[in-house]
Amino acid sequence: MLTSQGSSRLLVRLLAFLAAFSLIAAACGSSGGDEETGGGDSDSAGEEVETGGDDSDSGDEDAMEDEEAMEDEEDAMEDEDAMADGPVMGGDLTVLLEAESDTWDIPGANCAVSCISVMDSVADTMTRVNENNEIEPFLLESYETNEDFTVHTLVMRDGITFHDGTPADGAAVHRSLTEMASGLLQGQVFIDLAEGTDSIVLVDDKTVTVTFSVPYATFGRNLAGRTGWLIAPSFWDNPERAGANMVATGAFIMDEWSRDEQTVVTKNPNYWRTDADGTQLPYLDSITFRPVPDVSTRRATMESGDADVNMDSFGENLDFWDNQWEGNLAPTSESRETTYLLLNNGAPPFDNPDFRRAIALCTDRDEYLAFRAPGNQLANGPFAEGDLGFLDDPGFPAFDPEAGSALLDEIGRPEELVYGTTNVPSNLLTAELFADQWSTNCGLTVNIDQFDQSELITKAIGGAFQVFLWRNHGQGHPGLEYVWWHSRHAAGLALNFGRIVNTDLDALMQSTWATNDLGELDALGQDINRLFAENVHNIWLNTTEWRTPYANGVHNVNNITLPSGNNEIGSPAGRLRLAETWKG
Repeated sequence: MLTSQGSSRLLVRLLAFLAAFSLIAAACGSSGGDEETGGGDSDSAGEEVETGGDDSDSGDEDAMEDEEAMEDEEDAMEDEDAMADGPVMGGDLTVLLEAESDTWDIPGANCAVSCISVMDSVADTMTRVNENNEIEPFLLESYETNEDFTVHTLVMRDGITFHDGTPADGAAVHRSLTEMASGLLQGQVFIDLAEGTDSIVLVDDKTVTVTFSVPYATFGRNLAGRTGWLIAPSFWDNPERAGANMVATGAFIMDEWSRDEQTVVTKNPNYWRTDADGTQLPYLDSITFRPVPDVSTRRATMESGDADVNMDSFGENLDFWDNQWEGNLAPTSESRETTYLLLNNGAPPFDNPDFRRAIALCTDRDEYLAFRAPGNQLANGPFAEGDLGFLDDPGFPAFDPEAGSALLDEIGRPEELVYGTTNVPSNLLTAELFADQWSTNCGLTVNIDQFDQSELITKAIGGAFQVFLWRNHGQGHPGLEYVWWHSRHAAGLALNFGRIVNTDLDALMQSTWATNDLGELDALGQDINRLFAENVHNIWLNTTEWRTPYANGVHNVNNITLPSGNNEIGSPAGRLRLAETWKG
């Protein structure tokens, strides 16, 4: 246990400025996030000093810059020529991931961004969301609902097979959905299934109906994500499936999974999709996914040319990728995760809304951005700009330490406040920054509790914490946040990690399940945004910006063409789409 008392604000700022900046993150119920250290800040400072050298140095640097510019222009011209020639068949891709995955057994897996990126290469989803934010069938031939969104009819395409050669038919859809519904985590998606044997029904060899007891308009969007991965019966039947390779219908086959070293996927010769010219996908022969948790190592590996694609949400690196890799950054969707202080609303002291408000008033979020998340945008709510429900100013309390201290004088200060964080040095710096703010600004005694990363999700699910730094949401639809915010998910082993119990929020979340009208959903999301600000259920910090840089000669990262001819809405939150990627 480390105490913040007596720590110097100047020391905290200096350490924060000189050290690498990282965020402990949990995406969609997973702890897989940015837990890296590095020295990028000192490097950038050195570059700034060098630009102030004498004339001869400046001339040398200008010559070098001109040479680099010419090389970049030549590379760009080569890339344009390659694009004009069209896709090249063959080639191997090396992709750097921010974390390893514990299992591919999805119903109970904490499948975060790295897991999703690998799974999307080997498993197709039943639906996808197009660039107009509309649900389209993908693996399915058709997807329809009845008028009140309680009955969902799924019809499978003909002629698709799993990697093991067995048919991906209606029976396989029925089996996958049944397995998902029985999972500890995915089962939350199916909590409102109609009672009895009529909830998930195999109607014929292609058709499955799923019936819920309440309107569930978002279910089609769930089928575009983890819930909708169609997985082979042979995987479900495997008694060792927790440690087994995935078997599904995707563009690539999982050939090797060496934990903490690499996952190798190879071309599926019987993949069902073709490009616009009728050429069978995928173009690549293989992809090697390498988990590299350290952000500085990932960046150095890309700079050295030893990898083809990287994922990075590290704020300090944003300018580097934007300036040095312009033109070699994969497109992403407008949907972005939010980083925030997750407060345990179900236990003292954060069960008191006045205390939550006081902490918000005592928190200098601009200082946090400057020292811990440079390059990221301040967040005042759960939805990023461009997303349904976004409001620039929903009324979240601004930094006002005098008001915060006065409120604490009125309601009383707890004996101590415990900030939980993993035992990663950069995460400790973030914890010390907030602890120092709350101590100096508002006279609170803050203790920092450090523990292994593996304990983070366990503590969150079990409610054994007061405050964590967290990363979540960014799913592009307020209804998909239901399991994180509705009160029925707040008890026991809860996915509503913040233990939020708010009847007004429950009603709003239920309403998001009753419509597919984007205007209505936007209005509901804005009401949710205002409610979060009014009740300070969390302390919002910043939207999480991702960059997906790729090497010269790599093309079409994160571009997916749907069977209809439309494009996918875009890859959210750093997730990779590589089925149509090629090298040449």
